[in-house]
Amino acid sequence: MSNLASELRSIFFSRRQSAPSNDALRAHVLRRLTMTPHPGEVAATGGTDPQDLALEIIDEAYETSPNSDRILGDAAADDAGAEDFVTAWIDQMALPQAGLADRMAWFWHNHMPSSFDKTKVRFVDQQHHLFRTHGLGNFRDLLQAITIDPAMLHYLDGAGSRGESPNENFAREAMELFALGVGNYTEDDIRVAARGLSGWKVDYDTNQVEFNADEHYDRPLRFFGERRRWTNESIVDKICDQPACARHVARSMYRHIVGGEPTPDRLDQLATTFRSNDLEIRPLLEALVTSPEFLTGVGNRARSAIEYVLATIAIVGADSLQPDPWRMWQLGQVPWFPPNVAGWPGDERWLTGTQVLARTNLLFQTELTDRIINRVEPTVDAVLEHCSLFDVSESTRSAMSDAADNLPFDRTLELLLGLAMTSPEFALA
Repeated sequence: MSNLASELRSIFFSRRQSAPSNDALRAHVLRRLTMTPHPGEVAATGGTDPQDLALEIIDEAYETSPNSDRILGDAAADDAGAEDFVTAWIDQMALPQAGLADRMAWFWHNHMPSSFDKTKVRFVDQQHHLFRTHGLGNFRDLLQAITIDPAMLHYLDGAGSRGESPNENFAREAMELFALGVGNYTEDDIRVAARGLSGWKVDYDTNQVEFNADEHYDRPLRFFGERRRWTNESIVDKICDQPACARHVARSMYRHIVGGEPTPDRLDQLATTFRSNDLEIRPLLEALVTSPEFLTGVGNRARSAIEYVLATIAIVGADSLQPDPWRMWQLGQVPWFPPNVAGWPGDERWLTGTQVLARTNLLFQTELTDRIINRVEPTVDAVLEHCSLFDVSESTRSAMSDAADNLPFDRTLELLLGLAMTSPEFALA
């Protein structure tokens, strides 16, 4: 752990000696279940109990059908480039109405990513649509859909895989990263699954996924103890039926939404809930936000680069900061350009000095508009509330107060916002 990361964690743990305020808890709920709290959003909750707020966000997500429109639209997708798509998705996630469906689309993109390095915009647009329409539904259905998704077929080399000599990349990653976890399958399982998943291709002329029975392995094989002829549907069903599946997915969602690692007992409880509901995602979400650790986990994980950028846009306004892929490269997290098939790690590398410098540089490139200047009073309390920071350490508050008292020119608001958005508290999700 870096010295800066150690300091940030030390500040966080020292703050845990006193219970967070309800406003801080409501901001925490919004950070974990939407993309970011927007200025005034905590106040607009009307003093709702934080746990009730979490359940209300889940209810609202399931009462509202996720936006079925593609980000770029069918007509524009072929003419657009990766930069267009990345920018458009960030713009979508930055909207005040971005909610749990957006949060889960981002989660699934990081859990089972594809990359522009090996596919085209139309297929990435289609995969994003898949995550929005299946991301709150059933994990079994989601894994079935991603298995024959054209972007994934390209990214993990399933397109053109032939049964007699199949490519094993997707079979391996589906079990290791997406569904089961290391140690819950064998090399023989990978070889059998690869054969059962063979025979699919992507037609670039029609943009359709097609199945070629002549290239599929159609002889009985033993997979997780069962001998039969396998198809992609039966392979995915068999993977999802493994007890390790519910545990693996529950653990990944716990890390993202609750933060930290679940205890063995808590993971058992979550996995039982998930499995007994046939891998429906809603009961797992409800179990996560009603677990005692959810509301005691304020600031227990780092804010990733995309979360930081979205929070910054909310604070300064999209007209003040328009992120592009180049800026995201500098921060180390460009959507649809994951570092590898495991996605971006959610650890403390987001708290390093390099990350702080990149984020500070982003703020230096931001020019406040009159709308923000006129709206936000240049005082410590007003700026902290505008940034949805309701419990900060005395050192953070003192640094902001001293700077405001000694500033020799009329840029107090810019300085206070900069200090708030580079504070230890703002670096933690």
